[in-house]
Amino acid sequence: MGRKKKNKIIYKIIIAVAIIIIALLGIDFEDIKDQSKNLYEDAKNYISGEVQNTNQTLQTEVINGENVIVHFIDVGQADSILVQSDGKNMLIDAGTNEIGKTVVKYLNDLGISKIDYLVGTHPHEDHIGGLDDVIDNFEIGTIYMPKVQTNTKTFESVLDSVAKKNLKITSPNVGEVFELGNAKCEIMACGTGSTTEKKNLNLSSIVIRMVYGTQSFLFTGDMEVENEQARNWPETTVLKVAHHGSDTSSSENFLEQVHPKIAVISVGKDNSYGHPKQTTLDKLNKLNTKVYRTDLQGTIVVICDGKECKVKE
Repeated sequence: MGRKKKNKIIYKIIIAVAIIIIALLGIDFEDIKDQSKNLYEDAKNYISGEVQNTNQTLQTEVINGENVIVHFIDVGQADSILVQSDGKNMLIDAGTNEIGKTVVKYLNDLGISKIDYLVGTHPHEDHIGGLDDVIDNFEIGTIYMPKVQTNTKTFESVLDSVAKKNLKITSPNVGEVFELGNAKCEIMACGTGSTTEKKNLNLSSIVIRMVYGTQSFLFTGDMEVENEQARNWPETTVLKVAHHGSDTSSSENFLEQVHPKIAVISVGKDNSYGHPKQTTLDKLNKLNTKVYRTDLQGTIVVICDGKECKVKE
């Protein structure tokens, strides 16, 4: 018996059972038809594997006169992103050990005294190297890191700074939503401490999608194609290109789903890895995405009013 025929039989059984149950409850026939139709569609979607994650899209109210500002800080061949919204601050990664003081100075120059959310996407030195400097110099709210640990000096330095201030590290759950001022953020991926992640720390990356009004940002850490294939992705206005534009990330299917208007690549000038890869740039160009790079433009600041995102010139 073919799959389609089996599915039709299942649909009919579901409808028949639903009609009997609803009839016993005393609901009129018009309601029975409507509810049966809904049950049919739900069953059809489930069986065909077309059920989508309905929690992928967040809605936020646009606050007149309030902008969300995202700073893709030039930290060379590393990552550090500052997000500001209604007096609240989130810092995603803090560059290498050597660049930590530069990140601290950048924050100080903006008059920042507290980091409400500090995110170490994964335990690679080019992402968490400067976290200890940030923790030592600012008031810290929530610290997010994946459930993956290493025995490197860099990782231990972060733990030491956390302990000195009696802070704690939280590993968020996928689907968790939190507010940053007027914006809403959702955890789209986060490491669980699996053996596979320990072998490839990039796979443990915390990925955050932030929404303000009709505009959105996707902060990807160093996630790779395996992470991209693990779920569906909503369209996003601004994409932080994963893993410095490496060809281990940014698959064609993923980029077509996200379809960003703006893409930002945090990458060091003349780096030895050859980042960003030309194949990645070609995929973005095919989508008519405007690409910005810290090795070419330096620190990139995106201002979002909830209706439009603009790169500060």
